[in-house]
Amino acid sequence: MKKLLCLMAIIFIVPAVACSAQAGYLIGPSDQLEISVWGEEGLSRSVSVRSDGFISLPLIGDIAASGKTPPQLQKDIEASLTKYVKDPRCAVIVLEPRSKRFYIEGQINTPGQFLLDSALTFTQAISMAGGFTEWADKSSIIILRTEDGKAVRIEVNFKKIIQGKMADIPIRPGDTIIVP
Repeated sequence: MKKLLCLMAIIFIVPAVACSAQAGYLIGPSDQLEISVWGEEGLSRSVSVRSDGFISLPLIGDIAASGKTPPQLQKDIEASLTKYVKDPRCAVIVLEPRSKRFYIEGQINTPGQFLLDSALTFTQAISMAGGFTEWADKSSIIILRTEDGKAVRIEVNFKKIIQGKMADIPIRPGDTIIVP
């Protein structure tokens, strides 16, 4: 009996802990989610958020996920399942936050895509990518960003940031840093 109670406690506590750790995370397109419906294995699955911001689940069909936190999406799924399942309980876990990536190209030691899982500045992003190569032009770096559906080009002078003459720039999901 004690083992059963411990197992039940784990089943109910683990999803709550997982969701609370992700409570501030906003789900976006391409994110990989794990949807677990307690006692309903046929309804539990791993899904990707489509480019339109929706996911598809059995019985419910399409449900908006983008722009919601995991606990918000959990409540929406549970509300939609009440038509089919008595007292549904589910957990929404972000397996891969694919929508929160940025890119660094050019004269950098480790170019590529990087995960933006917390607040990050330009200088921290350069550090994540292993720093500049010896040929990098540190005074004419470009950040390409999309704001309100429009392409924006931000000129960055690393030397001025280091000297305190220019503010360090926050990196946003989807940014591309080009180091000539």
